[in-house]
Amino acid sequence: MSQASPSAMTAATFAPSELVLLNGEQFAPEAGMLAGKEELLTTGAKVNSEKLMEAAVHAAVWSLVDAGAVRLETRKGKALFGLLKTEKTHLVRGTASSPYPPNTLEAHLAEQAGLEPELDAAIAAFIGAETVDVPGRTLGIIKAGMSQRGLLDVEQKKVMLVFSSVGYSLPAGTRELAAREPVEPVRTLMARAEQAQPELYRAVQKAIDSATVQMTPSRND
Repeated sequence: MSQASPSAMTAATFAPSELVLLNGEQFAPEAGMLAGKEELLTTGAKVNSEKLMEAAVHAAVWSLVDAGAVRLETRKGKALFGLLKTEKTHLVRGTASSPYPPNTLEAHLAEQAGLEPELDAAIAAFIGAETVDVPGRTLGIIKAGMSQRGLLDVEQKKVMLVFSSVGYSLPAGTRELAAREPVEPVRTLMARAEQAQPELYRAVQKAIDSATVQMTPSRND
């Protein structure tokens, strides 16, 4: 019996990137003292936010590829007035529609693919604004999308009695749904992509790194 793909198994409720976020301990190590931290909504554990963001983006990209909604295309170019040859990974629309809900990273990337952008530019567009905490902002946008679909509750938190920040909590209903969603197909898909297409997998990671640099304010600003 063949194993159902993540495309089919997550279409109803959660996008793959959201399953990564909810099951972060399976995708990112425990946060060290100097690393950025993401407190998981499911368990309260604190994991490395950078690694969790990277896993969420990989899950989104490779699940869309698996669904046939996008293709990754390597295109050659030139830089430094033609003196330097370059290779860029572009996001290209596939033959199938995206099976994932609106207000998700997957939906954003599938829409961007119609413009055939460089992958790092498409990721940067999702992040949307420069920030000193790219992983935290990226994961926050994923959570905001979940809240717009009624999967997370929004909590306003006061900081120093003046400023407020937005937090999210996991309703009991979403917790039950998440417990029933298999996350192993997403893990398997990512592992298979890394093993079968190592160069392209590294190109996706390079695009994530590039987007992170692009959206981090320069110290010279």
